[in-house]
Amino acid sequence: MLRSRLFSASLFGLSLALASALGTSSAAADPQPAAEQALTAAEAAINTDNDKLAETWLSRIPAGSLTMPQMARAQIVRADILLKRGQPMPALQTLPSSSDHVPLYAAQIEQLRAQALFALGDPVAAVRALVQRERFLQNDPAALAENRDQIWNGLMRNPPEANDLPKFAAQNTATRGWLELFQNWRQGSMANYNSWSAKFPGHPGNARIAGFTARPAQTPAVATPAAPSPLASAPSAALPPGAANGFSAAPAPAGYPPVSAPAPISNAPLQVYAGNRSGNGIALLVPLSGPLAATGEAVRVGFMAAANKGGAGGGIRVYDSGVDASQAIGAYQTALSEGAGVIVGPLVKEAVAALARMGPPAVPLLALNALDANQPAPANFLQFGLAPEDEARAAATQAIAQNRRRALALVPSSEWGNRVLIAFREQFTSLGGTVVSAEAFQSGSPDPSKVVKKLMALDASEGRHKALTAVLGKNTEFDARRREDVDFIFLAAKPSDSYLILPQLRFYRASGLPIVSTSLIYEGRGIDWQRMSVCDMPWMLETQGQWAQARSEAAAMDAGPMRDYPRLVALGGDAFRVANRLLANNLHAGDRIDGASGRLVIGGDGRIARELGCSAPMNTAVASSAP
Repeated sequence: MLRSRLFSASLFGLSLALASALGTSSAAADPQPAAEQALTAAEAAINTDNDKLAETWLSRIPAGSLTMPQMARAQIVRADILLKRGQPMPALQTLPSSSDHVPLYAAQIEQLRAQALFALGDPVAAVRALVQRERFLQNDPAALAENRDQIWNGLMRNPPEANDLPKFAAQNTATRGWLELFQNWRQGSMANYNSWSAKFPGHPGNARIAGFTARPAQTPAVATPAAPSPLASAPSAALPPGAANGFSAAPAPAGYPPVSAPAPISNAPLQVYAGNRSGNGIALLVPLSGPLAATGEAVRVGFMAAANKGGAGGGIRVYDSGVDASQAIGAYQTALSEGAGVIVGPLVKEAVAALARMGPPAVPLLALNALDANQPAPANFLQFGLAPEDEARAAATQAIAQNRRRALALVPSSEWGNRVLIAFREQFTSLGGTVVSAEAFQSGSPDPSKVVKKLMALDASEGRHKALTAVLGKNTEFDARRREDVDFIFLAAKPSDSYLILPQLRFYRASGLPIVSTSLIYEGRGIDWQRMSVCDMPWMLETQGQWAQARSEAAAMDAGPMRDYPRLVALGGDAFRVANRLLANNLHAGDRIDGASGRLVIGGDGRIARELGCSAPMNTAVASSAP
């Protein structure tokens, strides 16, 4: 067990004392102390396996009174209750989708997540959760050893099935190492162990190999104590990147920030060559002909501008990847035959998917688009793009940081708008916020007034007035009032739509509500910064400093791409920065790179996320100036 429940009895006594105290408290009591008291009592009850009492205490928490850390604690208690009742799927759904925003409780969250996943028959995802957990156990040998016992014992109780094996390749290095070691253990070949050790040097699973014997007749049943409730363990701060999973840690860059966003799991090098190719230099695959030539040229300009400043060992070759998958595959094969050490591109999503289906590339490949969620990436295959979801998550994070927890959302009626709304809602709710209402408008519509009235709940107010008039048989004085139950508006709109929507928001009583928007609204000019906050990349928002200077340098190289596709220029520059690290075998899962398109977070699964900032605090109202 992670630690014994030495204080369970005293905590249970505390819960009874709180029951008496709260039972006689008035309804007008401050909800914050009441919430903390009820939450503490619920934790004490679940630590004594009294799930009914824990549930009772959770029900006493005043609505809307929890802070973000308290919300995480309540989710932990609820998930533990559900697991004790044999309901792993509801337990999994109760837990936060990411534990990084509450690092004090992340180890508990990931332990419960793993328990639920093992119970649901998904050992691959369960091992991944426990590997993730190690980032939050600090340099504690006992806690790390106990966590690795949970990994191994969990696999023995719930071994991977045949349909799980294809999932191995898509996992981060630490997770894949555990899964492949377990398969080797089931096969019982010492030669396999030697091969595994060579493939995963420094992996914590190496400590288990010495105790292995010949292949067992079957996977043995393991009699182990039930996994302890995560609530029995003391919260611990997050590990700095590069200190988890038992691998040799890579030195962190100077000024490295603490973990604060969805982060990678392993610090094993991402550059793992397949085959015996010994290439050098970087190949850039972008469309230079056809209808997408201008976008490819923008990426090329940014890439070469960054290379001119940063230097590229081995040189750079640029290949036309065209507009379809067959042209991109041809460019990829040519780049390999000409000795590329790292390949960047292609840019077109369909071409990226086609290359991924070919299996692990012979050299590291940095695709400039993302695969669909249901298509796993092979090993040695990184994905980097300008996802609008990154901006929506940044908007949600900024709002919570300013203690704005009730949002209205207004997005285009399109697949793009739906993606942005989902990302905003998921991030916002995971941080403790609530999207009170969301509406979609038709982009290009000359009159968005009906959608805005509905969003502000003015149509309901007018309806009540009409009903009252009908009952009384005479007209009554009426002053429409907009809703008072929200803190800000999340708006995703292009400039031409915003010019109509913003005046409508003012007209329909949105005075006093700040607005936060995505980069879609910002073309690099024309924004009234006193009216809203825009979440965008440093390349677009900085007015001085390194990225403002880099913009000038890129424009001097070729003004057209900077005018038409400035964000793709930034993408190209950041693609070079990542590729150059790959070429030097100096890129690890867990690394963060300050880039033009945001702070790049290198994921253990090869996905590169962007941490973004927003232009200004959300502290001004929409009515502060004219559009």
